[in-house]
Amino acid sequence: MPIETITKAGRRRYRWTFERIIEGCRVRKAKLLPPGISAKQADELGRKWDSETYALHTGVAKPVVTIGDCVMIHLSDRSAGWKDATKRVQILQKWAPEYAEQDASELHEWSKSIVGYMRARVDRRGAPKRPLSDAAIRNVLAYLRAAIKYAHKIGRLDADQTARMVIPAVNNERHHYPERREMLEIARACVHREVRAAIRVAFYSGMRRGEILRAKVTRHGYSLDDTKNGRPRIIPIHPRVAVLARRTKFTLTVKQFEEAWKKARAAAGYPNTKFHDLRHGAASEMINAGIDLFTVGGVLGHKSVVSTKRYSHLVTDRLAAAVGRIGQKR
Repeated sequence: MPIETITKAGRRRYRWTFERIIEGCRVRKAKLLPPGISAKQADELGRKWDSETYALHTGVAKPVVTIGDCVMIHLSDRSAGWKDATKRVQILQKWAPEYAEQDASELHEWSKSIVGYMRARVDRRGAPKRPLSDAAIRNVLAYLRAAIKYAHKIGRLDADQTARMVIPAVNNERHHYPERREMLEIARACVHREVRAAIRVAFYSGMRRGEILRAKVTRHGYSLDDTKNGRPRIIPIHPRVAVLARRTKFTLTVKQFEEAWKKARAAAGYPNTKFHDLRHGAASEMINAGIDLFTVGGVLGHKSVVSTKRYSHLVTDRLAAAVGRIGQKR
């Protein structure tokens, strides 16, 4: 039996092993399967890998590397370091029937087909299904593209054909910058004490929701050991939220947070405002106060100036004033 059950880091995992004498040579291979797959899936994958390994070492045929193979390799080698590993595994498992057996070197027509299916309102059997937005489709295909690129990087694929994938273009740029009045109205409408505090902190710090929930308050400011860009950072505490920073300890779950936020924004008359918009509002306030984009990017924790450039249109008036000073005598 090529599949055995082991315990790794306190969790049950499956491991595939292959050991045979092929044409006088001993061939040994072992691979840890990604977490979350069933015993049936593990057995099917084990038989498939057995067949491919035997064919490869006898020269009978060169095995086709499928997208499913690439995903399994990527998950096995890299998933331990992903912050979104649970979510990514769930998404990949959901769509596995659509990509598992697809040749990873023939991506153009397949990608067009899968995009069409994801947008469709009926499934393969004709039953109603919920269509995915282009943003969600792009997310799924980005996971698959990363797996294929990794398989090519480690030598499992001869060529990287991901450039031929047809992926929907999505414009994620949003132009809503809540002002202080909007923030305060939502905060006043919020009945949950912790969320009400987080609303004010977000506007006066530019922190993301997750950062607010895990930030440590120190004498230097909000301390974040782990951020989206991989670097620790300190955000000074604005005087208007200094008391909240000392007194508020966040204990609620993300689900509780979202429910309280949605109720508050609806009650205040801003049903389309997202919590992340408060971060944009903080950037807008700083820029309108004359703070340069480099400093704004530092406060927001941007690793690259490219991320901060989304706010460049907010400095138009200041740029016009600067141009107007050309040629003036001092």
